[in-house]
Amino acid sequence: MEFTPSSSNPFIVADDLGLDSAVNEGIFFALKNGLIDGVSLMAIGEMFDNAIRGLKNVPNTSVGIHLVLVEERSLTRIKLPQNHRIFFIKYVFGLIKKDEIEKELEAQVQKILGTGVRPRFINSHQHLHLLPGIMDIIISLAKKYGVNYLRIVNEPIQSGENLFRQAQLLFLNFLSWLAKKKIKKAGLQGNDFFVGFINAGNLNVEDLRLAKKLKRMYPEKIVELGCHPGFESQELVKKYKHWHYHWAKEIEVLKTKKQ
Repeated sequence: MEFTPSSSNPFIVADDLGLDSAVNEGIFFALKNGLIDGVSLMAIGEMFDNAIRGLKNVPNTSVGIHLVLVEERSLTRIKLPQNHRIFFIKYVFGLIKKDEIEKELEAQVQKILGTGVRPRFINSHQHLHLLPGIMDIIISLAKKYGVNYLRIVNEPIQSGENLFRQAQLLFLNFLSWLAKKKIKKAGLQGNDFFVGFINAGNLNVEDLRLAKKLKRMYPEKIVELGCHPGFESQELVKKYKHWHYHWAKEIEVLKTKKQ
């Protein structure tokens, strides 16, 4: 499905739909109140079926695929690491085979398509789709299933941020530069700028301002803002306490875009 965000504003996407019932409720609240423009859906999230039912109440929503290769239970019985850093190390040393990754990712795509949802874009948990080799798989799947928009991470580096996080961003920006060339060569498209990595799970008003500033500076470019809004429960906070996410706070931040 051909898809190009055409708004004069940043394209705001809520990730992790299907992760948890409280997250789903918060995302649907954000959708119904015009706080976000699209959602990315986790095929292997525990509340995937709940998410599919909820999407029926918000027709014409821009839905994408949020591919997952860490932490959750796989569809093809490939053992997924709990930590994305461990995944990276194992992948680099060839301990996770590309053919197994391809089978798992295609199974996730097919599960979403099997519900009748027609995804308009693809991204991934922890941006692992940007890794060399995996991006080739993503491009192949995108072309096979008619999805023309892939997320990259090209986020400006701001002074005063955590140095380790900045180093991670530099690496992702470099991978995105390589990926962008492949995406264009394949006849696909993606965003030009991204905001949401540095403060993932802790979106703040400055992130919104940065995304708007980029859009004003480059009106012809696609500026995507990734976020993680949601309501919260004790179970959610306990299970994902290592993420240090503040889902409910992100909803309050998104509300300020209307002010």
